[in-house]
Amino acid sequence: MIRALEYCMEYPHNVFEHVPEDFETIRSKLPHWRRKEIARYFGFDPGSIRALEKITEQALLAGHLTSFQRLYSDSIYRNVFHHVPILNEFLFEFLLCAYRKGWNRKWDILLLNDIVLKFPDDKKAEEEPAAVFSIYEELKRKKPEKRIRSVESLYRAERKLIQDISEKGFTGIDRTYPPPPIGAEEWMNPIETRKELFLESVSQHNCVFDYDSDIIEGKYYIYRIFFPERCTLSLFQVNGDWYVDQVAGNFNGQVHVETRKKIENWRLQNGIFSFGDVFRMGIPPAWIYDR
Repeated sequence: MIRALEYCMEYPHNVFEHVPEDFETIRSKLPHWRRKEIARYFGFDPGSIRALEKITEQALLAGHLTSFQRLYSDSIYRNVFHHVPILNEFLFEFLLCAYRKGWNRKWDILLLNDIVLKFPDDKKAEEEPAAVFSIYEELKRKKPEKRIRSVESLYRAERKLIQDISEKGFTGIDRTYPPPPIGAEEWMNPIETRKELFLESVSQHNCVFDYDSDIIEGKYYIYRIFFPERCTLSLFQVNGDWYVDQVAGNFNGQVHVETRKKIENWRLQNGIFSFGDVFRMGIPPAWIYDR
């Protein structure tokens, strides 16, 4: 029996919106059914059996059967599920970020294969799935034809993009961006013009200037943080809600715990959402689709 289907039988309330009244009667018969019939009963595509086998225990416990169900119906994600070796928690959260942002490009499967190996369930990753996806999205938007084969090549391509932005210099007309979702504070300021954004990109050695057009359209906003350390914060907007995208130091480096805590408190006080806390708090991933 596939572990994912066993999990469905053990915890039907995590799969069904409303558990059927006759479930206890049916449960005793399920072990004698064919796997495809069991999958269909729990609402899965019968053709997803081989992919269901790849879901890790940690991903099951995190509630990602719901994620699998929804994403598998989309050919963009179905292709991923059939080509990667395992479906772990990091990969699901990475793909959910893509789904929420309306990703519709072809995937670099070699990169996704490397992601599940670099970020296994039994090892806490320093990187957040949302941050890794943001880098990937940024690169593919700028250079859609570029093939990304590994996490290392992803970071290498990002460094090259940062260098290109710096060397190109500021071009075009300076203009003021739309009002920020949250105003300035003593320790942080919203970046309000194109020239300021370019200078932030150069001084911090990152790619935020690539978000110029998205900021103009109201999809993103960038903040310059001065304390507890110098870093850059990006937010993105979906259906009127703002989410934390990335927090990065110089050269897109990791920021200190103290900085993360300060930003987290600011986020909560101002009604800014985060994918990460949704999963940590145990809210079902279906929340992502229902916002």
